[in-house]
Amino acid sequence: MRNMTAYAAAVLLSVMFCGYAAAESSVGGAFRHTGYGARVWAMGGAGAAIVDDESAIYWNPAMMAMMTDAVGLSYFNLVKGTTARQSQFAYGRVIQRNESDGERSTARHVVGLLYTNVYLGINEGNNYSENLLRLAYAFSPDHFITVAASLEGFYSRSSVDNFNAFGSTVDMAIRVNLTRHTTLGIVARNAFSRYSYEDGTDFTKDRGFTTAIGYTRLRWIRIEGDIWWDYGAVSRAIIGAETSYLLDHLALRAGLASLRSEESRTVLYFGLGVRVYRNRINIHYNANLDDEAAFEDTHRFTLSVML
Repeated sequence: MRNMTAYAAAVLLSVMFCGYAAAESSVGGAFRHTGYGARVWAMGGAGAAIVDDESAIYWNPAMMAMMTDAVGLSYFNLVKGTTARQSQFAYGRVIQRNESDGERSTARHVVGLLYTNVYLGINEGNNYSENLLRLAYAFSPDHFITVAASLEGFYSRSSVDNFNAFGSTVDMAIRVNLTRHTTLGIVARNAFSRYSYEDGTDFTKDRGFTTAIGYTRLRWIRIEGDIWWDYGAVSRAIIGAETSYLLDHLALRAGLASLRSEESRTVLYFGLGVRVYRNRINIHYNANLDDEAAFEDTHRFTLSVML
């Protein structure tokens, strides 16, 4: 009965989100920052169906049901040779767990917080700074399904006249166990949003939608495939994978993303994770093999601590 309910929910949400993705939307407001952490980007951005740490606060709040209490710090330089950086702090806390059914337990109530700062040094005496605070909540009425939502507040400051802005956006998400080893993740980004510049101009951020399937039956590796919809069309198709922690200390990750834009291209991502100190501290690293000069040397670092 649970599997039938899960499949029905998956079909309904997929149809609903695909319909929204075709709708018109406007462009404006804040920059679209690049998400949280090195772990998911080492898999090309495939993180909506297998992540089980504080990364879920951004990539799929419903996956917070699989996490333990954790705190994380992440940093990377946005563009080589520039003063353009993104720094982040994440914290996730389980409020209550469901009773174990013999398999891995899930959190019944869990909350998360993500703070992001984006800083751009434009030229001498000019700069731009964004501050984003995301609050997320996930609820699992049973082990096989989780629903979640996040509210993000935004405030930017700039030395450019009339470019200061503020606003908020709401994301919605779901996690469904289709089978014991197969998870469906669906995320609706910017489902509701409103941004305003100091000159009185208002904008709505573009809606984005991610549908992901994660598979964990293989002994040493977990695989995920994602489809991203942005601007009313498929913008990215991803396949990503990560190993278990080999010898209990080292995990390897890789991903391949087909980017759909005016000039489509394929980008290879890779990275690793190192786990130390009683398996409570995780250090993640990611790099991209991108032939676009502005992004060819992107390196991300994340420190994650299980509490």
